[in-house]
Amino acid sequence: MANSVKASAIGLAIVDQARQQRGWTKTSTARWWQDAHTSRATLRRFWQGERIQQEIFIALCQTAGVNDWEKIAAADDGTLLTLSTTINLDWDEAPDVECFYGRLPELQQLEQWIVNDRCPLIAIEGIAGIGKTALVLALAERLQTEFEGFIWRSLHPSTSLLPLLNSLLGLFDQPSVTNLRLGAHDLIDLLNQRRWLLILDGLETVIFQQPAIFGRFLNQLSRGVEQSCILTTSCLANNHWANMADQDAISRRLTLKGLQKAGALELLRSQGFTGQEPGLSALIRLYQGNPLALRLVSPLIQSVFGGSVTALLSQNTLVVGDRLHTLLKRQLDQLPDLEREILYWLAIWQEPISFCRLQTHLMSVDPTTLLEGITLLERRSLLEKWVGTEQSSFTLQPLIMKVVTDELIAQAAKEIHQVVQSQDISQFKLLRTHWLLRPGTDDIAGDRILNQLRKGLWRVYGAALPQTLSQIGSLLQNHAPRTIGYIGCNLASLAIL
Repeated sequence: MANSVKASAIGLAIVDQARQQRGWTKTSTARWWQDAHTSRATLRRFWQGERIQQEIFIALCQTAGVNDWEKIAAADDGTLLTLSTTINLDWDEAPDVECFYGRLPELQQLEQWIVNDRCPLIAIEGIAGIGKTALVLALAERLQTEFEGFIWRSLHPSTSLLPLLNSLLGLFDQPSVTNLRLGAHDLIDLLNQRRWLLILDGLETVIFQQPAIFGRFLNQLSRGVEQSCILTTSCLANNHWANMADQDAISRRLTLKGLQKAGALELLRSQGFTGQEPGLSALIRLYQGNPLALRLVSPLIQSVFGGSVTALLSQNTLVVGDRLHTLLKRQLDQLPDLEREILYWLAIWQEPISFCRLQTHLMSVDPTTLLEGITLLERRSLLEKWVGTEQSSFTLQPLIMKVVTDELIAQAAKEIHQVVQSQDISQFKLLRTHWLLRPGTDDIAGDRILNQLRKGLWRVYGAALPQTLSQIGSLLQNHAPRTIGYIGCNLASLAIL
């Protein structure tokens, strides 16, 4: 290739040191390849020791802060990084991640499982925005010398297993198959010939579409793959993983929590803060170190509150950006009915409540079933547990509390609108099963949800709202108490606010 150049092994080490000083990942920092006016694919070729155009090579070096690019370039007979001649990459579906912060214990734990324990299947789980994808990207770069090839697949709601399987087989120049079991067997044989890292990002988007099929497929892979490692990310902890982890020690699960303070402060500094502003620690605690939440709230603090964190905190509210709100709502929409009911009651209480107290609201639910629902919500990183002297109490994570409360109010308003239009109280579901006034309280916090609901209804019905509520109340006549449930209590509470 005319006017092309490639990096030497020593040169790559120099650039690697420069990029670490900036806190950049090797190939997933969009600023790097964008400022160099090239593509992520070209940056990856740079790291693989392949030839690229000389001006782009120079730009990549200079953007990383290395001006003497000739020290990075390999002579025509220079030694290249051995890995670059053997590694195979199929990362076209891997997303861009600006920077990566913290997570050293998690990286070390995953490295232990992959390198030392040779686990064939590892599931990384955690709430939306917590940084699962960024962690896997950083891990893949950390383990480049441990694998001969990397494959990334981003899963979407439209993803079905057979096309996914055939796309994987196609990487090995294998013909398409129509039998999932035999196709999985072929894939296992291929993954056992060399050491690959196969990443399936966003498993929750497909697990509800074809849970049994995907479960059997992954189970087959985990029991057949010996040379390679399959890494999945998901917002939802699935029973399949829990069962496999209990029965087979070679499969592992990592539940990802928020960033520790040091990592969160590093992230906030990248968003324009100095790290010394009053209130930063409280901000990190409020958002529980969720990287996406901190990224989304930072521009608001800078633009609306002039960079004052304490000014935002004084508003006594939690700001959830549209992007994160959409991700969290999508996660909540996939929950079974019982788990959604539990979340609604916890949102109504707005504070930790015991299992016994929660059970009084769900009398028709078997205690064992209720315990299973709480356990699954914990595994999905949606609950916080408060351990007391006698028994544990449960509440929602702040971000989840905000989204569930908003959803609760929107659903209640929707049901009222539907009943007004249809004059049919069977449209009441949430307002029949949940009393929106926190039981046993008369404080402002106890009225919060009802107040927000009434304000929303007032914007629609105006001064006619009391009459509208009265007309709905008249529809309850001659109905059994079981049919009415909490409808009358909710209407009465709205009327007297």
